[in-house]
Amino acid sequence: MAKLITRMYQNMVNNEKTQGKFYGRVVHTETMSTDEFARHISEHGSPFTRSVIIGVLAAACDCLVELVKDSKKVRLGDLGTFYLSAESTGADSAEDYSADNVKKVHLRFLPNLKRSYALDSVTLRKQVSLGSLESLMGTKATGGDNTGGGADSDEPIVENPD
Repeated sequence: MAKLITRMYQNMVNNEKTQGKFYGRVVHTETMSTDEFARHISEHGSPFTRSVIIGVLAAACDCLVELVKDSKKVRLGDLGTFYLSAESTGADSAEDYSADNVKKVHLRFLPNLKRSYALDSVTLRKQVSLGSLESLMGTKATGGDNTGGGADSDEPIVENPD
């Protein structure tokens, strides 16, 4: 079973019902490069070499970007669908609206919930073993006035945007 590491943090946002409560966030232990990802795939019994896999991944990325920029959604098998969304300002009337109202465009991913990967949050929670960073480090987070936190601290991360 996969081991998902979490880190405790305390919400210190003023005027929220959740102020002062403790929550968990996922800790990412590393970011794998395309080369490392290709090597990982090739070591899983793939008949393809790392070099071939890198080439396929590079072409897939190029084509995915090209297609979503052409207003297409791209479904990658049972994994999910990539698509673009827009963030825009409102116009008082249809006549006042133009492409200039669009301020940002975002690349989005929607997990496929019906197939073998089942990437919805409930199913994923059942498929991973959770462990806290604090328990892995042999420390106990204690709360308090910490405003930073981090991997080198045994204190929880405290969120305060002020």
